[in-house]
Amino acid sequence: MTTRSVKVQCFRAQRGLGLIEIAISCFLMIIMAAFGLDLTLIMLAMSLNDSACRDAARAAAQQSTYSKAVQAAQAQLQVHATGGYWITQPLLASTAAPYFVYNDFAGNPPTNTSPYVTVTTTVKIRCPAPLFFFGVSFNQNGMIPYSRRYTFPIIKETFYP
Repeated sequence: MTTRSVKVQCFRAQRGLGLIEIAISCFLMIIMAAFGLDLTLIMLAMSLNDSACRDAARAAAQQSTYSKAVQAAQAQLQVHATGGYWITQPLLASTAAPYFVYNDFAGNPPTNTSPYVTVTTTVKIRCPAPLFFFGVSFNQNGMIPYSRRYTFPIIKETFYP
C-alpha cells in the first residue's frame, strides 16, 4: 500500500509544478512584451526626429538670412506633427549656438570652406512600461529625451528658374 500512496503524491506534485512553470513563463512573457513595446516606441520616435531634423536643416539651408532660416526650420517641424502623448512634437533645441548655427561668413567664406547651417531638434518619449534596462535614465516626467543634429550647406542659388 505504501507504493500506491507514493505514486499519488508524486502525481499531485507534478501537477503543481506545471502551474508554477506557467506562472513564471507568463511573467517573463509580459516583461518581454513590455520591453518590445518600449523599444518599438523608441525606434519610432528616433525615426520621426531624424526625418524632422533633416527636413528642418534642409529648409533652413535654403534661406538667405538667420531669421528666415529659423522660421523655415520651425515651419518644417510643424509638418512632422505627432499626437503628443507618447512622442512629443519635434522642436528646435534652441535658436542659439551650438544648437542652431547659421554661418554664411557674410558672403565671403574662407578658402576651402562652405557656408553651413546646423539644426538640432529634440523629442521626448514616454514609455508605456518604463523598464530600467541598459542604463536608461528618465527625467522628472518619466520621459526619455532624444535629440538629433544635422548640418547642411547653405544654398543661395536657384537651380530651377
